[in-house]
Order: sequence, then structure tokens, then C-alpha cells
Amino acid sequence: MSTTGQDAPAPLRGMAGRRRALGISQAELARRCGVTRQFANMVESGRTPPNVQVALRLAAELRTTVEELFGARAEPAAEVARVTLLEDAAPAPGRVNLAWAGRRWVGHRADTAASLGGGFQEADAVVARDAGDAWRATVARGKTLADMRHNIAIAGCDPALALLADGRVGAGLPGHCFWVNCGSGRALQLLADGAVHIAGLHSGNGRSEENLRELRRRDPRGRWRLVRFTQWEQGWMARPGVPGKFSGREILEARRLRLANRERGSGSRGWIDGQLRALGMAGELVPGYGREFASHWECARALLHDEADVAAGPRAVAELAGLEFLPDNLVAFDLVIPCALLGEPRVAALLEELRARRLRGEIESLPGYRADEAGRLV
Repeated sequence: MSTTGQDAPAPLRGMAGRRRALGISQAELARRCGVTRQFANMVESGRTPPNVQVALRLAAELRTTVEELFGARAEPAAEVARVTLLEDAAPAPGRVNLAWAGRRWVGHRADTAASLGGGFQEADAVVARDAGDAWRATVARGKTLADMRHNIAIAGCDPALALLADGRVGAGLPGHCFWVNCGSGRALQLLADGAVHIAGLHSGNGRSEENLRELRRRDPRGRWRLVRFTQWEQGWMARPGVPGKFSGREILEARRLRLANRERGSGSRGWIDGQLRALGMAGELVPGYGREFASHWECARALLHDEADVAAGPRAVAELAGLEFLPDNLVAFDLVIPCALLGEPRVAALLEELRARRLRGEIESLPGYRADEAGRLV
């Protein structure tokens, strides 16, 4: 995730001299501009360019113009890089976000069925096949590969992960965080394959200790750390019109309510299968058990479109979608982070933000959510 010599711009002239002439330390300048001292050092030494907002703040604090501080630069040609796409990552052409992971560029779809409910989001690049049938990414205007080497890809199914992609998290640092919406099993596999940097995890009955056991099972060598993120109220979501007075047991035993199931390996699928085991029932007896959906939002849409009657999910999704909700228990959703990344500036900023009052308040404003342990390393 560090920039290489060939990716870095030429050293930016004038910044260090003006700062010293004004008697401002690098740490003080960083504080005034809302960035870390490490990032200010990277800009001053030419290892990374600032974004427009940071460049303007630096120029204002140093009592000059952006052009004088950094020099007028011609619009650079768009950068192109070879990327690895997951088997279902994108059609050609397609918009992707880029992760420098496993010493390669990995492309993750920016526009998915799970993400489009919030509208189109900014993407890093557009991919297409080249003459040799490899995937090539053309970087979006105003972005650089050097900057995007600091991107953090976070995979998992908790909708609150979108809050970590907020531009305020790590503001001023190069790169950005982006969310890959998928179940826990898929997220952990992506982490193991070196395709993302952080994976979300909730397993089985959703208790915190069960997440830790699952982490140790998958990572016996202790290369990963567990970081607490959220707890949410889990239960059954039901389409409008389904009788409100029913129990979870009746949902599975009645054999007349159609299930919108989650994909194998997801935490919600494990929760459903655990309830079936407790009843001594085979999944094949439940209508819709074989039809799988890749996210809570896709399950909610299936209920709203009368394609199914019930699905497992969080209270927040049910209420926001206008669905009925039958609560069951609180489930813990945690983050799995490689130990080697804990010192990375953007990961450190993310952990700091998790412990901050602002983000906790955002999370706990969601129906059925708690975030009292957010940011605690286990």
C-alpha cells in the first residue's frame, strides 16, 4: 500500500521553504490543515500530491497560491493499470474501485444491486479488456494510482460499513475507504485471497465470542486481529400483509411462508440454519430455501416485490424498507484486520474514527444498533 518511486510525483517545490520562512513547524501546519503530520511530510517531500481541498488549505496557511506553492502543472494523461477482477466483478466496460492488495491491483464493482439504492457513487476507474484479453483499468480524471495505493477495501454485509466510506474518515490522507457488500464467508475469503484489506464477520448465533472462535479457526497463526464494530437487532423481516402475530418457529414450521434466503457462508444463513437445526428440520422443507440473495437489501426488495414473504435481517433494514419485523436477538458484527496493516495511516485513522463520538452517534441513530465497543481490539 505504499507508493513506489515510479508512482510518486516530482518533489513539490516551495512548500518547505515557505513553511520555514513563516516559522511554522510541519506538525503545526498539519494540524491547521486537518491532516496528519505524516501526510504533510509526504506532500512536502513529493511522495504524494494533495487533493484540491488540502492544497487550498496549505496555500492559505502559507500565505500564497496553489500555483506558487506547487507550480502550474499540465493536465496529466489518464493512467492505465492491469487489474485482477473477481469472476463476477464487472462487465466490460464497468466502473470499479481499486485496491492495491496482494501486490496487485484488484477491481471491485462500484455499481451493484446492493449499492444502487443509494445512487451512483464516485468510482476509481473504468475497466475493459485489452487486445490480449487482460483487464485494464483507466483511472478517473483527477485520481492517481499513487494515491489509490492507499485505498482500503472493506468487505462485509453490515450496512453500517457504508459509514466508513464517508470522506470524513481519514480526511486529508491519500486514497479512500470503500465498501464491498457481501456475506461474512465471502468477505473472509476475499481477505485470505488478498483481494480486500478488512473483512466483516458475524457468525452462527451472532454472539461476540463466536466471532472470535471463528477468527481463530480461520487464522490459527494469529496474522489477523478482531476489532469490535457494531451490534444490531437481528430477526425476521416480513413483507407488508403477512400476519403480524407469528413466531420465528411458525415461520419455519408452517411451510407456507416463502423464504428469501441468504447465500451460503453468510452470517444470516448460519443463523437461519441454526434455527432449522434446533427444530430438527431440513432446509428443503422451507419454501424458497434454495433461492439465495447476496445482501440484506436484496432480501428486502424481494419481500417488497412479493417474491418472498420472510427473510432474516436487521431491524434497521426492515424499518427503513417499511417491512414488518419480528426481533430475535442482538448479533455482533466485527472487523478482521491483518496485523501488518494496523500501522497504516488510513487504517489507524479508521480505528481512531471508530472510537470517536461522531461515528458512534451515527451508528446508534440507526434502529436497533449499538456501538458501545466500536474500535476495541480483541
